[in-house]
Amino acid sequence: MLLRLHRLSSEPECFDPIEFHTGVNLILGERSDGTDPQGRKLNGVGKSVCVDFLHFALGRRFIDTRLSRIPEGVLPEGMSVLLDLSINDLRLQIRRSTTNPDQPTVVVADGSIIAFDNLDELTRYLGELLFAGDENAGQASFRSILSLLMRDERSEFKSVVNPSDTARRAPDDYSPHLFLMGIDSTSFAEFDRTVSRLDDTRKFANSLKKDLTDGGKDKLSDIPAKLNEEKRATEKIEDALETLRVDPAFEKVEEELNEIELELRQLRSERKKLSFQIDQIRSIPLPEQISADDIAIVFERVRSGLGELVEKSLEQAKEFKESIEKFQQTLRQSELTQLQQTRTEYSSQIRTLSDRHAELVRQVDNKGVLAELRTGLEVATRRTDQYHRLASQFDQYERKAKEINTIKADRSDNLRDIQTLISECDDLEASFNETLVAIHESIQQTSRASFKFRVDDGPRTKKPLSFDVRIQDDGSHSVNHARVFIYDFALMLNELTSPHHPKFLLHDNILEVDQDTLVNSLNFIQKLMDDGVDFQYILTLNRDILDGQVLDGIDLDIDEARCAKFTKSQQFLKTRYQEQ
Repeated sequence: MLLRLHRLSSEPECFDPIEFHTGVNLILGERSDGTDPQGRKLNGVGKSVCVDFLHFALGRRFIDTRLSRIPEGVLPEGMSVLLDLSINDLRLQIRRSTTNPDQPTVVVADGSIIAFDNLDELTRYLGELLFAGDENAGQASFRSILSLLMRDERSEFKSVVNPSDTARRAPDDYSPHLFLMGIDSTSFAEFDRTVSRLDDTRKFANSLKKDLTDGGKDKLSDIPAKLNEEKRATEKIEDALETLRVDPAFEKVEEELNEIELELRQLRSERKKLSFQIDQIRSIPLPEQISADDIAIVFERVRSGLGELVEKSLEQAKEFKESIEKFQQTLRQSELTQLQQTRTEYSSQIRTLSDRHAELVRQVDNKGVLAELRTGLEVATRRTDQYHRLASQFDQYERKAKEINTIKADRSDNLRDIQTLISECDDLEASFNETLVAIHESIQQTSRASFKFRVDDGPRTKKPLSFDVRIQDDGSHSVNHARVFIYDFALMLNELTSPHHPKFLLHDNILEVDQDTLVNSLNFIQKLMDDGVDFQYILTLNRDILDGQVLDGIDLDIDEARCAKFTKSQQFLKTRYQEQ
């Protein structure tokens, strides 16, 4: 597995192209040669922005890069970032524009162009190229691997496991670490799914419990007795209602009442339709009235133009107009009258039936049967609904409680699988520990360091695996940087993890450490190159920490290793701006 960056550039050009080579590549922030006091400040010259351009080209979301915070007008409109690289034996160029960042393209060495509709397609393609032939391919995403291999300073290098920006508070993701160590992460993914199921089921069960116990006021253990009480009360009400239903006073008129109510519904529906038709006819505007003078004017124009062809008199034309208007009015009024008469008949029938219905109700109400039945039905409906809702919720809760126990058993099985898997990694653990101690001794001049796998089998654990990476005096800002540096190089160099590693690393300002650690770290890198180790390492560094005696103790040729340098007067993007 091999990943090599060759060249970073842009079209149209907004920064000087940067060439990368095998071995160490330093991106330096230097003091300006001018007298501008701003030139004495090293922060903000563009080292970290340059790293974000690399991340952008390699598929990081536009919104998650500093490119999204560059003010409008700083970058040329429609600018594309170009990154030439090799993945294993394939040379290619990634092209990604700031205008359409989610539609990148790849130009392969043979000249063929692959266009992608979204970033997922690009990263999936790059991942398939990078992970080809690895037995654990697909168990970690391309971007998760790159985020681990390309740590930027926003992570503050606080965690060996988590390379994310500390402001994001992203959860620890062990999948890229497991992949680089050659450990099958299937059982860990299964454990995560089981924990997610358990959390969702517990959340639902707790919601049911809150409703059942009235927010904790009642005891859950009292619910079965309460259900039995509600059930018996409902049955008693139903029995009483049945007695009322068979009362002779109600039975006698029940059928006629039902028939009347049905007929009343039908008549009221028909009357409503008639009222709608009447309103529609009334809303039709009357025909426009044409005055006698207007008719005379038109008539004379027509007759003067046609001469003897028009023999009718003006009076005859008026009579014809009036007959047409009268016919139209008669039709409209006739239909309206017929509809109104029918509606009146329906209203009369409704009044008659309503009177009969009221009379029958009074007959029954004289004995109080109908009133009792109506009240009883309301009570019965309310009590029955309460009972069934409570019974359904309690049944759901019991099923969820059983489901929780089943999921807990699955979780225990998952944990045993993980414990078995890690116990089979003793050789890997010992080998990696030895590599880490050797690097630590080279940099910190002591072998007081260690690496251990830790498995937490507690009932509430959500992350069963952790890495216990210890170095001398760990906990301080400088030592945390050194710990991440040592761990990352151990992953790349260890004989058991190296076959799964692309031999590529990038660290953004990780060597903001004490002078001894800085000197020894750079000398360690130089020794790797002297020993012929094949790797590519990109490091951003402030040039001023290499001044004086520090520089005298460094074996690495800084100028030869430098691939780019930026100052306040010669910034990466050649202009000053304030991030949005």
